[in-house]
Amino acid sequence: MLALRPLPLALLAAAVAALLAGLAIACSPDSGPAVGRVVMAVAPPRDFSNIRRIPGQDSNWYMRPHYEYLVGFDKTTGAYVPQLATEWSLEPDGHSWRFRLREGVQFNGGHGAFTAEDVRFSWLMNILPDDASTEANTLRTYVLDVEIVNDHEVVFHTNEPYADTFEVISEIQGGMEIASRADFLSRGPGTLARKPSAEWAGYADDPRLAELTGGRDPVAGEPPLAGTAPYTIVSMDEQTGVVYRRAGDHWRDTPDFPEFEFQFIPEASTRLAKLLRGEVHLAKLPEELANEAGEQGFVTFTAQVPATRFFLTWQGVYVPAGANAAEDRVGASGTPALKECAVDPDAAPDDLPFLSCSAYPTSPQTDLRVRKALNRAIDRNAINDAFFDGKGLTMYRNHYLPDNAQRVGWNPEWETRFEDEYGFDQDAARALLADAGYDANNPLRTTMQLTPLAAVPAAIDVQQAIANYWRDVGVEVAEQQVDPTDYIRRQREMHWDNHIFSASSSGAQLLTMLVYGSSIFPSLSIGFQDPATEAIIREAYETNTPQDRDDLLRQAGNLAYDMHQDIPLFWLPNEVVADPDVVEDFIFSGMISGAPIDHLEGLVAR
Repeated sequence: MLALRPLPLALLAAAVAALLAGLAIACSPDSGPAVGRVVMAVAPPRDFSNIRRIPGQDSNWYMRPHYEYLVGFDKTTGAYVPQLATEWSLEPDGHSWRFRLREGVQFNGGHGAFTAEDVRFSWLMNILPDDASTEANTLRTYVLDVEIVNDHEVVFHTNEPYADTFEVISEIQGGMEIASRADFLSRGPGTLARKPSAEWAGYADDPRLAELTGGRDPVAGEPPLAGTAPYTIVSMDEQTGVVYRRAGDHWRDTPDFPEFEFQFIPEASTRLAKLLRGEVHLAKLPEELANEAGEQGFVTFTAQVPATRFFLTWQGVYVPAGANAAEDRVGASGTPALKECAVDPDAAPDDLPFLSCSAYPTSPQTDLRVRKALNRAIDRNAINDAFFDGKGLTMYRNHYLPDNAQRVGWNPEWETRFEDEYGFDQDAARALLADAGYDANNPLRTTMQLTPLAAVPAAIDVQQAIANYWRDVGVEVAEQQVDPTDYIRRQREMHWDNHIFSASSSGAQLLTMLVYGSSIFPSLSIGFQDPATEAIIREAYETNTPQDRDDLLRQAGNLAYDMHQDIPLFWLPNEVVADPDVVEDFIFSGMISGAPIDHLEGLVAR
């Protein structure tokens, strides 16, 4: 057996010096990031797919780091900025849009240069009939054609001014992610929109889709169609998460970290535990757990723009008009929905119950006194302090902010009237319920639909706290959590007839007014629907810019405010907790709906 002899002191000192020098190099700024893959723990999305058009706007955040858009938004101000388009302008018709495209941009994965053909292709993929999202509806209904002027210029020809058109094309709302046509063709032919792609050649309703023959959608286990973003998806799994790889030197911003991973973890306590153990390097946490992490040396990075809105919305007040009357509907209580009725054009909030023309007229949510009582029963200040460390900005009117170029129509009276209209007063809440016919012998009953939100980790805890406030004023509240896929399917069927659920949304103002408070979009039934407000929203949609619709949205906001169209809670700072030994800084906007973060390239390595 070989005997080991101790090193002479001089040699030992030299070895130690060499080791320390090596450590200094490894830890120096020039040696690269502390980890090759930075991992962020988040709540899972409601919808998951490797086909980019399938997840709705509130769930597609995990696809966004893979793609770029013609128009981006600044991660510090939220303002529109050039991205794959260098400039844009309105056409002489006053509503079509011309874009000049950036030259020299390459698709990731060796799929060639970005050109006008990829813009047209990305639009065609969005108008396939299997996409029920609001973004697809805009691109399908209002964009007549995408004309290729040359390799680096396109015109979106539209049939009329429509507010969503530009916002859907831009990153602020999403929907027009630019994907590689060459990658699509290299995978096919195969299945497209749940049909063999060859069948689209004779598609009678829209012959433009014949251009999509020869390619196919990604199948299970494949990455999405190639994009041009600083990161590209290399693997994704509905249960575990999504892994991205740096795309090399990027024309816009090359990330510090070679890889990034969203790790899907439903339980906030588990996310914290993994962060403390060093198994993840960033995490979305409720305020209480974020403070606990802060006490142990972790840091919190806050989004640059106050964009994350958190509110509760009614599920049960549907106007039986248009597509909503096309099928028989049966609510959760077993009550068949009305399919038609005459709306009283002179109805006012003082005519109680206000919406006698609701699809479910017996739902207690149709009564303004009930909606006002449930708002007044909530101590928003206590909730803000308990769950958000007092950081939430009071949401005086959902969808609106003062002095914000993207959100117009603000009325300062909403703030001055808020205490009398929405402020915490349980005696007033009890009186309103009694006036509506509810008491100990006939209690109001409703269901709180517990909804996990990636952007608001404390969402379910807040819902349960609000349910307890309602119990304090005599309401019998059932709590229910439904499988997300089943929940969305039943939501589209208008099944939930006396339910309240939480939502978190940001980005485009008018889109969220449409989704969370109208029957305009036929495949969604989310939130309180009112014919008078819808009429104004429809008029506002016939505009091109936020400034064009300022007065109209003020009118719509006034109506919504007076009839308690939802339960406004807070504008929340979008925050993420990080390991300071791995992440030195993180600059992101917080403006993407439902997203835990955005602009991954804004992560600065230690």
